[in-house]
Formats: sequence, C-alpha cells, structure tokens
Amino acid sequence: MKKSLLIALGIGILIGIPLMAMADVSLPNPISGDLNDKDLIEVLVRSLQLVLGAVDIFALFMFVLGGFELLMSGGNPTLVKKGKDTLIWATLGILVITLSYSILKFIYEAITKVGGA
Repeated sequence: MKKSLLIALGIGILIGIPLMAMADVSLPNPISGDLNDKDLIEVLVRSLQLVLGAVDIFALFMFVLGGFELLMSGGNPTLVKKGKDTLIWATLGILVITLSYSILKFIYEAITKVGGA
C-alpha cells in the first residue's frame, strides 16, 4: 500500500505542479500598503481554491489507484475489498471537496454583493 500511495502521490505532484503553474493566480501584493478588505478576502478565497484544487487532484489519483487495485486484485476477496474501499473513500473525498468549493463560492459571492452594494 505504501508503495502504491507513493507512486500515486508522485504522479499527482508531477501533473499537479504544471497545472498549478498554468493557473491564473494574479493576486494583489498583500505586503503593499494599498491592500483593502476586498483584496484580502480575494487573496484568502483564491488561496483556498488553490488548496482545494490540489486536494481534488490528489482525490482523483486515489480514485484511479482504487480502480487499479480493484482490477489487479485477481479475485482475492481482501484485495477486492481494499480496492472498493479506496474507491468509496475517494468518491466521498471528491464529493466533500466539491461541496466545500460550492459553499466557498456562495459565501464569497454573498460577501462581495454586500460589500459592493
């Protein structure tokens, strides 16, 4: 399990780093003195979106790893259960990440509407 987890993590890092580099991360400079509350909220929201994106990539690779474990189980009941458990937990992880992203987006839009009005 440790070897397959390390392989999945390595592949996730190799694919995730270029994806993060290509992402539009144009944030205001938080050190400069001209940072207002809206910019600070935007920095926090985008930082959380970046973290959720990275965790989502990891959950996707765990989903692929669970499918691979299930295919390579050879009918062994313990390995089939292990693969199914990995798939179930990866699916739950993706659902939680998607839900948290939706909640974050809803709160951000509510804050910007109140702040902009």
